[in-house]
Amino acid sequence: MAILCVIATTTSKACEICGCGNNNFQIGILPTFNKGFFGVRYSSSRFTSRLSTDAGQYSHDYYKVTELWGGYNFKKFQVMAFLPYLFNRKESDDGITASNGFGDMMVLVNYNILSSSRLSKSESITVRNDLFVGGGIKLPTGVNQVNVANQDFNMGDFNSQPGTGSVDYIINLTHNVMWNKSGIVTNLAYRINGANQQDYKFGNRTYINSAYYYTITAKALKIKPSAGVNYQHNVINTYAGSEVEDSNGYNLNATAGINLLYGKFGVNAMAFIPVKQDMYAGQTNMSFRSTVGLTYSF
Repeated sequence: MAILCVIATTTSKACEICGCGNNNFQIGILPTFNKGFFGVRYSSSRFTSRLSTDAGQYSHDYYKVTELWGGYNFKKFQVMAFLPYLFNRKESDDGITASNGFGDMMVLVNYNILSSSRLSKSESITVRNDLFVGGGIKLPTGVNQVNVANQDFNMGDFNSQPGTGSVDYIINLTHNVMWNKSGIVTNLAYRINGANQQDYKFGNRTYINSAYYYTITAKALKIKPSAGVNYQHNVINTYAGSEVEDSNGYNLNATAGINLLYGKFGVNAMAFIPVKQDMYAGQTNMSFRSTVGLTYSF
């Protein structure tokens, strides 16, 4: 998921607003698995910024992420891990900069507090509920090479790094309700961010993802189209204990996706369509985001 952290100061002539490529967090519809799964997924997003007070200061930010991820069930416990590799590119009035490298690894541990199945009164519909609650940690394994002593440093550099340099904590809830061939999966998460070695702290973040899906069976192939909403909100960022002006914001997207399942293998894709957003006082907009992935379940 692209997170809304857009930064600006007045200490440099270069545009210091940019999107946040190093704070993606997205679970979405999990692949069907009994014991575990692993896979790889790729996401691409673009942010466009322009200062309202100076149209000559602009930034086009491109983020591409290749991520290894997987999960394993230990009775009622579910452990999931994410390891991203990022390619960031920024085209601004100050020129073109690019960085790439491993991002921050994240581990989640969830507990299945509810798993039930029942028939409707007419006995024509089987309803199943699964509810997981838990939390996790994001470790500063990613590349972070911001040098605040450099005369060319600007605040937007923190967003352009593959890693944040901070230890963060996640509180997570996932609910999946299924009836016959339909279902709704909802994920709520809250991320508590720490400060990095340069004393920069991204604001805490709230994530809400919910999607309706339907299963179509064609012999050995299962097709699961889905549609839903994705909402992300962040409180204000701080640097050296001071607030970074207007760095809080939100982003509301409609989502459309499809999962193809053939035996133990799965292919999934999802598009994020901006509906409403307010980042850096309206000076930054997410143009698009999409993901595609492969999974193997066992």
